[in-house]
Amino acid sequence: MATPEAPLREILKSISFTQLPLRHIEPFFEAEKITTPRLYIYGWPASGKQSSLPTYDTECLRVLAVLKFANYGFDIVHTNEPSGSPNGKLPYLLLPNGQAIDSDGVVAHLEKSGHKLPSDSLPNELAYCTMVERNLVPAVEYMMWVDPAGFKRIGDGRYLSGYPGLVRYVLGWFRASDVAHDVQVRQPEYGTALDGEALSENALRALDSLLVLLGDREYLAGAPGLLDAR
Repeated sequence: MATPEAPLREILKSISFTQLPLRHIEPFFEAEKITTPRLYIYGWPASGKQSSLPTYDTECLRVLAVLKFANYGFDIVHTNEPSGSPNGKLPYLLLPNGQAIDSDGVVAHLEKSGHKLPSDSLPNELAYCTMVERNLVPAVEYMMWVDPAGFKRIGDGRYLSGYPGLVRYVLGWFRASDVAHDVQVRQPEYGTALDGEALSENALRALDSLLVLLGDREYLAGAPGLLDAR
């Protein structure tokens, strides 16, 4: 017995779709074609507020230094909107072929493209890098997002300046919570309460150690490397 769908099924079988899609709609905007890699970092556009620093973000500054140390040719694009990046974070490197590389993949990209960082023979380099990650990075993030004065000047005043007031408050609260969680994961000895004074003391001790290591040299390892970029 034929079902109600049978006639429709027969009609569809008789139609030959020789080419897909049946209709092609041209995009309203085409992606800009570039010939030189572009590094998108936090900062103000040329028409906005200016600063003597290329960026006010420590991670953007680290990636910028790594690319400079490797003599990698690239252009800089300042933005204050991370949602425009593929993973919602800055910085990222956009290649002419359309590939976007986040900060974690920059060093691998440099090695793959033949732009290796200068080799060094710094003893215990990993220990120094770990010291920076455990002591300096948490202190800087605490200052920007948890400390009231630092948040007003940097966290809210720079990162969130383009958002409406209520949105800025909510985003700032979430970021401060994330920073507190990250600090407790990196340094569980702080417990559930953040101690800004203890974070500052650890950061100062780490800086003192780096200053002793640097001595009279221009770079920590004698040549620009990952530790200097950090």
